[in-house]
Amino acid sequence: MKIRSIKINMNGFEFPFSFRGDSVGDKGVIHQIFVNDDYGISQWEQGKRLFEYYERQSKIKPALIVDAGANIGASAVYFAKNYPNSQIFAIEPDFANWNLLSINTSGCNCYNFNGAVADKDGELRFLDPGRSDWGFMTAPIDVDDSRSVTKINSISPLKIMNHPVAKNTFPLIFKIDIEGGEDALFRGDVSWLRAFPLVIIELHDWMLPFSGSSRNFIKAISQYDFDIIHKGENIFLFNGEILN
Repeated sequence: MKIRSIKINMNGFEFPFSFRGDSVGDKGVIHQIFVNDDYGISQWEQGKRLFEYYERQSKIKPALIVDAGANIGASAVYFAKNYPNSQIFAIEPDFANWNLLSINTSGCNCYNFNGAVADKDGELRFLDPGRSDWGFMTAPIDVDDSRSVTKINSISPLKIMNHPVAKNTFPLIFKIDIEGGEDALFRGDVSWLRAFPLVIIELHDWMLPFSGSSRNFIKAISQYDFDIIHKGENIFLFNGEILN
């Protein structure tokens, strides 16, 4: 598989970004993040509040930005360039994607975890449903399943927040694009939601009809004071308890 590189210009920075020339997913994620600006928030009052909060707090210590479902690193690089005094914690289950993620974030303050985010630490089953390099999925391991399965490590939000690389940071953004894994992520302890001023998530009911994959997410966020804004494929949840 041939690795190609393009030059990205963002916020006065020009930097190379590597991708697979024959990957529909790689080209798609580059377009979404660097062309469409899918994670841009400056057009909203809530987004301006988040930037103001970041400017104040980052004078004291770095921000913690969690990128769950980091793919080849476009979102991690985007966050690193827009929030320069930050510690990115990027999570990607596919090893080939993770390798490109490591290459693309080599100039950033980014810790790359080869695994998946879930409600608890442990192991998950890794699945490739054939949706190119941006559609890998995870599922709980069935103890009665006699088939050979590919296993990956899982890490919980609370474990991330207490990880050594997150020491002396303040929570800022938790981005989630995990292809239906949100069902398991929001099944357990969701107290971590209260700590983050902004949560960004793509839900996948469109991809997993009548599976209820977003049900636990809806239950979880109803407990907290979020302004909810929809843009493109993503939902942006701004924490009024912190930003208002």
